[in-house]
Amino acid sequence: LYAQWTLIPTYTVTYNSNGASSGSAPTDPNAYRNGDTVTVLSNTGSMALSGYTFAGWNTALDGSGTQQATGSTFTMGSSNVTLYAQWSANPTYNVTYDDNGSDSGSVPTDSTAYQQGATVTVLSNTGNLARTGYSFTGWNTAASGNGTSRATGSTFTMGSSNVTLYAQ
Repeated sequence: LYAQWTLIPTYTVTYNSNGASSGSAPTDPNAYRNGDTVTVLSNTGSMALSGYTFAGWNTALDGSGTQQATGSTFTMGSSNVTLYAQWSANPTYNVTYDDNGSDSGSVPTDSTAYQQGATVTVLSNTGNLARTGYSFTGWNTAASGNGTSRATGSTFTMGSSNVTLYAQ
């Protein structure tokens, strides 16, 4: 008599960077059997996507599957699993220019959406704002002029809220 053996099938967990512009998805070298506990890997390959923050993993490319946080566990089923990186858009902020009582002309328009920490260049008086009896001297973060002065062409670092610059 000879012993008979049946191979117990094993399955893999594959990580997909889902459009990352740099870095690489982690690799799980383990072979799992149905019922094994799998620990979800972190972003060990330093994946990054410009304008986004890594937000974990999901069983569906579009995020409609089961969310899997790094370090969490799940029970391996009876098929291979692919986990797709999920990306959360970083918040953006706007710079708005206010005419602050001008008689004529128009304020410049800055259509850029800035992320926190981005460098903003202060626009000039391209719309020829004018106010009778006054000369345009620049911009300020307060209509009264008691805020932070911003000269045209100067730069500042975007904070975590929208900015309004008032003509002075």
